[in-house]
Amino acid sequence: MNIPLKYNIRSVLQRRSRTALTVLGIAAVVSVFTAMVALGRGMSASFAASGSPDNLVVLQKGAFSQSLSSLPRSSRDVVLYAPHLKKVHDRTLVSPELAIEPWVTAPGKRDEIFMVVRGIEPVYFEVEDTIKILRGTAELRGNRVLVGRAAQHKLGGVGIGQSVGMFGERWTVTGLFETGGSSLEFGVLADREDLMRASRRDELSCYTLKLDNPGNAGAVIVSLEGDRRVLLTAMPEQEYYQGSGRVFAIVAQLGLMIAWIVTLGAVFGGMNTMYTAVAGRMREIGTLRAIGFSRNSILLSFLAESVLLSLTGGVLGVALGFLADGLRLNVMTASVRFTVGPGVMLSGLALSLVVGLLGGLLPARGAARLAIVEAMRRI
Repeated sequence: MNIPLKYNIRSVLQRRSRTALTVLGIAAVVSVFTAMVALGRGMSASFAASGSPDNLVVLQKGAFSQSLSSLPRSSRDVVLYAPHLKKVHDRTLVSPELAIEPWVTAPGKRDEIFMVVRGIEPVYFEVEDTIKILRGTAELRGNRVLVGRAAQHKLGGVGIGQSVGMFGERWTVTGLFETGGSSLEFGVLADREDLMRASRRDELSCYTLKLDNPGNAGAVIVSLEGDRRVLLTAMPEQEYYQGSGRVFAIVAQLGLMIAWIVTLGAVFGGMNTMYTAVAGRMREIGTLRAIGFSRNSILLSFLAESVLLSLTGGVLGVALGFLADGLRLNVMTASVRFTVGPGVMLSGLALSLVVGLLGGLLPARGAARLAIVEAMRRI
């Protein structure tokens, strides 16, 4: 014979203050956990969606980042004539670029902002064919810039016609672009020659190549890395951005680790709540045993009560965590979007279930093991 669930519900409602504090504590834990998982998902999605399968990134040999790579202008004579590159009419789709990470000033912002700025030529838009200009123009000559959606958020919502400051010069925003939520949206695009002049750089950072067939990537990599005139390294663009994302993922992992530590505290908090509930209900436990309820029924009843409290807090915590969906967090040069999907919400509810089971198991076991006479004596 099992104890009906309405007994647990009535018991929970009779201890409203303690119940409310327990539910709110678990809700806080679950909301933090949900937000951290959402941050990690958003970060992974940004870098996983970056790049095209038929593009290669070419860097200085030994460099692991475009902004840390330095290539002489003469490297163009090597890269431009690599085999299996896509051509449109008489143009080979090779984009020479300058990638730097300057401090930028924006309208309405007192502090400088750490950004990714990429100096490009018009061919860049043919190579990076995922770029979609939302508003404005792609004309960049004369200290003009295109701003990605994530970069726009990081720059305080800067709009077309406004100016940002870099290298002691003013740069006018002439357009906004998106790339389907990829990490390319973290950047600002400028004319390469303008950016080289302003930053006093005389060398390139990297190249992005469009292949005639993704299956030829291996042959192109072997050709470029085997050329002794310039020491180069090449890799598929998607592989490059996935590798770049691992650095940013550390931030999300640290946040998740903190969430797990807080979760451990919630387990002990729930356990303390249930121990207090058992201590204050000795008469009830003795009465239930006296009228024929088994030890297992007592165990399941108190465990169900713990899970009920925890799941209630879990639902509230997931709802609070969902409020973070679409928000952005500025991390180094990135502006990462929180993505709260069904999987993230289910993970929050699963966490609350685990907290309820672990927090209630030992107190419920202690209640079930009480002998009838002992329970009556402790009243």
